[in-house]
Amino acid sequence: MRQHPEAALTVIRMATAAIFTAHGFQKIFTAGLPSVTETFTRSGVPLPLLTAPLSAVLELSGGLLLLLGLASRPLAGTLAALVVVTQLPGLLSGPVGWGRLEVPWLLLCGTLAVLIGGPGLTVSAGTRATHPPEGAGPRRRARPASRRTP
Repeated sequence: MRQHPEAALTVIRMATAAIFTAHGFQKIFTAGLPSVTETFTRSGVPLPLLTAPLSAVLELSGGLLLLLGLASRPLAGTLAALVVVTQLPGLLSGPVGWGRLEVPWLLLCGTLAVLIGGPGLTVSAGTRATHPPEGAGPRRRARPASRRTP
């Protein structure tokens, strides 16, 4: 069976991006930033007045950019840090059941997969993202053979 790691990374990236985009949209347009700030305050998230709007905007815009495969690795690292900062305090403050852990865990794993493995296939005509294959170094031009005259 043929392996398709680039396609697998694409699926992981797009699923993770869709969840972040939906959560960012919900925080901004459905729940509202005051409600998110209150939730962050109760959960013990540091600097909730700053973290709540930053989280909402980063999830929405970062999720959309990640969906397109743009700046995937830096975004994945930033979103992974966001998950740790916003979710860890709430998880440590009370009993941790699978229901509270599953979405943050999947988002963290998805962002780390993109950070480590790259974005997979991008929207630019379904081509591979621009990262060199393993072991590829800079190419050198072949030197023309020198001619010796007798």
